[in-house]
Amino acid sequence: MTESARAEDRGKILSLYKSAIEKVNTTSVKLGWNINTYPDESFVDSAIANNEMYVMRDGEDVIAAGVVNHRVNPEYDDVDWKVKCPKDKIATIHALAVTPDKQGCGVGKSFLKDIDDICRADGDAAIHLDVIDTNIPAYKMYIGDGYNEVSCIKMYYEVVGTREFWMMEKVL
Repeated sequence: MTESARAEDRGKILSLYKSAIEKVNTTSVKLGWNINTYPDESFVDSAIANNEMYVMRDGEDVIAAGVVNHRVNPEYDDVDWKVKCPKDKIATIHALAVTPDKQGCGVGKSFLKDIDDICRADGDAAIHLDVIDTNIPAYKMYIGDGYNEVSCIKMYYEVVGTREFWMMEKVL
């Protein structure tokens, strides 16, 4: 079940991110994430406080987490998105992660379907996101969930510097 994160979920979310980062750092994906930089404590705290952090639970365990809001990097403005409407009607997913022991089991896809429903209920017309060019598993997951690659652009994030990112869009 996917729902808004609660303050008491903080430790579980940080633990999920830490284990996901440790796993991905043993692969060729190289997200550039670092629990001390991004997604860090202040990121998680802010997302929970702003009611932007969503979690999927399996009993008491948090097995997926991600932020949904309407904030983007300036480079998003230069992308030729299919859906063109005010930014407050375009949701953006950030820092989506699935706990390593549940990866490849459909949890990410189920989490995305729940996020779709949440965004539709909030009146969003589309969801946009970016995927770093080394994250082939995430790219494939998004394509399999109905996202389209709109373009591939260079974009700057403090944790990775300037890199290539696939700009993805799902029309709701």
